[in-house]
Amino acid sequence: MSGHSRAYYDRMARKFRKNRYLFVKRLLPASMLEYLKIYYAVLLDNELFVRDTQCPSSLSLGGDPGLDAVLEWIRPEIGRLVGFELAPTYSYTRRYAKGELLKRHKDRESCEVSVTVSIKVPKRAAPSVVYLRPPNARATKVAMREGDGCIYAGAEIEHWRDRFRVDGYIQLFFHFISKSGRYYPDYLFDGRKFLGGTRLTAEKKA
Repeated sequence: MSGHSRAYYDRMARKFRKNRYLFVKRLLPASMLEYLKIYYAVLLDNELFVRDTQCPSSLSLGGDPGLDAVLEWIRPEIGRLVGFELAPTYSYTRRYAKGELLKRHKDRESCEVSVTVSIKVPKRAAPSVVYLRPPNARATKVAMREGDGCIYAGAEIEHWRDRFRVDGYIQLFFHFISKSGRYYPDYLFDGRKFLGGTRLTAEKKA
């Protein structure tokens, strides 16, 4: 997947260390994005989504085998972008309902490094927006079109979303821990035996 120079990755890693987040345009290639849109249609047809307490009006799904596979596929690239090797914890996805909002929060330990990727933006709607407030810094607004992603230190950075004005925004989340950090190996696979294992409950928040 890597198509960038060493200098590019060094520059991105320095930016992540400083700001604790990175905006990456076209993080997902077009072919993967098209596959995921078809995969989401299959999930919807088979009524495999659930609802969680964080965004109860929206459809969510955690630890799905197919989405965990995408998490593992993209893991080396995310590691290059942040500048250190990562270990996988879990994937999560949400199809936001009209009127839903995501309250300001920080994530738990399994989300030491998190990625949110815009999979679908409704027709004629504005880009998908997430707000981030790094430690000792002002809040910032990140607007993502389909395929764009934002990498952030999930357990450190407060993040939230305003109330959605239309139905159908889809975000896919990837969560990792540093392979040389304090959460490894205790939080590997988020307490499961392996990726795609027993599905996470609806209480596992993205």
